[in-house]
Amino acid sequence: MRLSTLTTLLALGGSAAATDCTPAVDDFYPFRDTWAAAYDASFAPNLSATFNATKFDFNTLRPAYGSFLPKLQGQYAGTFGHGYYSVVAVPHASDRGGFVYITGWAGGYIDGDADRLYNVSHAAFGVVEQQEDCTIKIAEWRESSNMAPSP
Repeated sequence: MRLSTLTTLLALGGSAAATDCTPAVDDFYPFRDTWAAAYDASFAPNLSATFNATKFDFNTLRPAYGSFLPKLQGQYAGTFGHGYYSVVAVPHASDRGGFVYITGWAGGYIDGDADRLYNVSHAAFGVVEQQEDCTIKIAEWRESSNMAPSP
C-alpha cells in the first residue's frame, strides 16, 4: 500500500468532526517524479522530523530528502530499492489525523555487483494532523534505517 493511500484512509477513518475537509496527501518520497510538489502537500510547515539522529524541520528535510536517492543510486549502481513489510494506521478519536507506523527494507547490490546484495531494516513513524485550512499534513516524521556505508 502506498503511504499516500494509507494516510488518506487514516484521515477519512477519523471521526466526522470536520466533514467539510478533503484530504490532500500524496507521495513525497524522492523516487517519484512529482515528489517535490507532494512534499509541500504532505508535510506541515511546523514539521518536526528526524532521520536516525539528524534533526530536520520543513525547510531542511526537503533538500536532505532530495540528496538521499542520488547518493544511494550511485552507491548501488542504480539497483537501490525499498519497500514495506507492514503499515499500521491509528486514527485520532477527535479529528481526521492520527499516527502511522511503517516497517520495511532498503538496499541493493553494492557497486552493482550481483554477489554483494545489501538489505537492511527501515522504519518510519508519523503524526498526521488536520491543519486550520482543512488539509491533512504530516506534522511529525521519524525515519530510521540501519543502513551503513557500503563495506
